[in-house]
Amino acid sequence: MYLARWLDALPARLHSLLRRHRAEADLDDELSFHLEMETRAGQGRGMSRVEAERRARLALHGVQQTKERAREMWPLAWATDLIQDLRYAIRQINRSPGFAALAVLCLGVGIGANTSIFSALNSVLFRSFPATDPDRLLMLSRGSANGVLFSYPDFQDLQARDGLFSGLTASLPMESDLEVDGVSEFVAAEVVTPNYGAVLGVAPILGRWFTSETEPVAVISYAVWQNKFGGTPEILGRTVASEDQSYTIVGVTSQAFTGIFAPYRTDIWVPIRTRPRLAPMFAERTRRFMMIFGRLRPDVTARQASAELNSIDAQLVAEHGARLELLPPLVAEPIRGIPNPGGRQLVGLRASLLMIVVGVVLLIACVNVGNLLLVRGSVRQRELATRQALGGTKSRLMRQLLTESLVLALGGGATGLLLAMWTTRVLERVQPSLPSTFPIELDLPLDGRVLAFAMILSLTTTVVCGLLPAWQGSKTNSVAGFKGEIGGAVRHRRPFGLVAQIVLSFVLLLITASVIETLQRLQFTDPGFAVSGRLYAYIYFPAAPTSGARLELYAQALDRLRALPGVLSASQTSAIPLMPSGSECVSLSGGPQLRASNGEIDRGYFHTMGIGMLAGREFTALDEPREAATIIVTDSFAKRLWPNKSPVGEQVLVGCQAPKPLEVIGVVRDSAVRTVGEPPQPRFYRPFARQYDGGLTALLLETGTDPAGLVPAVRETLTGMGQRIRVYAVQPLSTYIDQSLTSVRWMAMVLSGFGLLALLLAGIGLYGVIAYRVSLRTQEIGVRMALGAGRRTIFREVVLQGLAIAIAGVVIGEVLAIPATRALASMQAGIHPGSPSTHVAAAVIWIAVAFVACYGPASRAARADPMDALRHE
Repeated sequence: MYLARWLDALPARLHSLLRRHRAEADLDDELSFHLEMETRAGQGRGMSRVEAERRARLALHGVQQTKERAREMWPLAWATDLIQDLRYAIRQINRSPGFAALAVLCLGVGIGANTSIFSALNSVLFRSFPATDPDRLLMLSRGSANGVLFSYPDFQDLQARDGLFSGLTASLPMESDLEVDGVSEFVAAEVVTPNYGAVLGVAPILGRWFTSETEPVAVISYAVWQNKFGGTPEILGRTVASEDQSYTIVGVTSQAFTGIFAPYRTDIWVPIRTRPRLAPMFAERTRRFMMIFGRLRPDVTARQASAELNSIDAQLVAEHGARLELLPPLVAEPIRGIPNPGGRQLVGLRASLLMIVVGVVLLIACVNVGNLLLVRGSVRQRELATRQALGGTKSRLMRQLLTESLVLALGGGATGLLLAMWTTRVLERVQPSLPSTFPIELDLPLDGRVLAFAMILSLTTTVVCGLLPAWQGSKTNSVAGFKGEIGGAVRHRRPFGLVAQIVLSFVLLLITASVIETLQRLQFTDPGFAVSGRLYAYIYFPAAPTSGARLELYAQALDRLRALPGVLSASQTSAIPLMPSGSECVSLSGGPQLRASNGEIDRGYFHTMGIGMLAGREFTALDEPREAATIIVTDSFAKRLWPNKSPVGEQVLVGCQAPKPLEVIGVVRDSAVRTVGEPPQPRFYRPFARQYDGGLTALLLETGTDPAGLVPAVRETLTGMGQRIRVYAVQPLSTYIDQSLTSVRWMAMVLSGFGLLALLLAGIGLYGVIAYRVSLRTQEIGVRMALGAGRRTIFREVVLQGLAIAIAGVVIGEVLAIPATRALASMQAGIHPGSPSTHVAAAVIWIAVAFVACYGPASRAARADPMDALRHE
């Protein structure tokens, strides 16, 4: 019924919208006829023509007001009014191009920064996986970062019993190497099941995926194809080497697909059973290293799949015995953004932090523009009073002023999109160039979601910037407006907006200073091991037939390096400090389990690395056989399990499932595990020879000279061994430690940029409002100077007014900076509130900015000619 009536009225609606002039003429004719009839009726009652017309107009309650009420009743009147408001808003903006340019630039910077950072969040958290029908692709997990990993037997059991997926596939992301034409380098690799490409729905742009678990073939990334092979179409059939296997290239992935290890770029995919050193994991249900993905059948939901998987999981527990670990239920969830939880956390935390920062910048810009609109609205009081007198209602005035804010916000949004296109390209180019173990690639397109975000942001800024000025402008007093009484209203208005700008920018400035101070502190923080005079090299012997033979070659390499002039000692380990390492469950008999990181080290490691032994002894040859059961623990490990006695000689259970008792033979000083400056982490060490599984090895050297000078000699000595040895990074340990601070350094750099931008925007806002206030007080200043006020007095008064606002903002900012810095510390380890000198420096910087912002308006006020000022109105 309603739809039928609406369709019947549609021609009239379109007529009133498209033939506006005809509708206006009809309205004029109707009102003229009504007035004429009322006038004649009055004349018939004995009134004069003039009196009758006056009475007719009074009875109509104003011709223009009646027209306005009639227009509001027209169908689609809102669209007509919007067009009129937009036209008027554009004319108003054209009258003040400087004001419009400043407002659009402020909003454009804020919207552009938010849009570019949101594009990173979109890429990490929200974007669909670059695959065919991504909504049917699910990742299996147990609801946490550690819960996304499964054992290979778990995968086989789920694959054999599941009936709701069209396919399940498994992937093991890992550190590996890639040798092309004799040149080797570290890469991120994935060891995958043969149906990987089919289940994920990622087709190579050249060639194919695998057909067998044991087929010695590989798929390489688009980047390797371009960088190592020049993008030649004859790439298929070429040979590359990785670890101890040669692979024939059978496919090249698309540029959009960089693997599930994102944001780290995967460069090679190989079948799961082509890595001999991984053979033990195929039979052990407790070794959970694999990620599992599935593609749903068309008629199945993710909830049904999760229920089915948990039913299968319960059957497996009944068949294989209860787990010692209490694991959460299985969940099958759609993939959004980056599948790798570690990568999602890495980029997501940074992007979230930056979203908060750029949100503050945008808020400062909005407050800035809002302040300018408030002052500009005060200047327009006479115009607004005239419009009220001609029949404009408060709601109509508010709508008009909000439309002007909308035009500014849309201009800012368009400017912001242009800036976002540029900044996202900069982020895409800068992020991969940062020092990292593996290349980082982020695709940050301005897709529909990002464009919608920018549009919503523009509309939001319209409300934030324009609501208060529009409401204030709609309350214009007609009498005061016609008299031009505007200066006092502006002069006595409390500067809450300016103070808020200064508070926000000052807090951001303090946070930036805290991060910079943290970076400087971390550069001089003792990591618990010696950095100066240390050199490391990663090597691998692919030609050695067994792990034992490879261990012999590593021992020979250490002997040759020890013989070099300037080398004091040498040792080896599975991974140098701060490199990702594994963790195990540890516990005392009958006690709760806790997680502790672990490392595999050779004899002499603690001496070479300068890690002090607190109790017990180091490893010897007696601890290296497979049947040996000894470990060395860190001080924090010992205090967690044996808080009141020495752990030397005590037994500890190591392992999450079927734990093995090991004897503690020594306690060493705590050292950094993941990042410099972190709290002490429980850690234990096992002999390298006992745990070695055939992978890459790090050689560590203590030198008596500059380690950088020994790099060529070390590389030459190692490559001279032959045996197809692969030599990777050879560099001073200090270089690697410096690279480990990349995230903090990057954060400091970005925060510095946004902090300075916020400072600039707030300074511009203070300058603009003070300048407007001075211009509105021109007549008052002229009177005061004519009565004897000196130029210095006027200058000092204007400057002190701005400085008082700045000092109020700084004081409030000091109070708010403490919880803000604590919140930042929860997102980035090692960050602490700045020192007192940092707070003082930030306060001095803002007061100096305030003085510079007020200097120009104060100088103009002090130079004013009293006679010109008195003639101003």
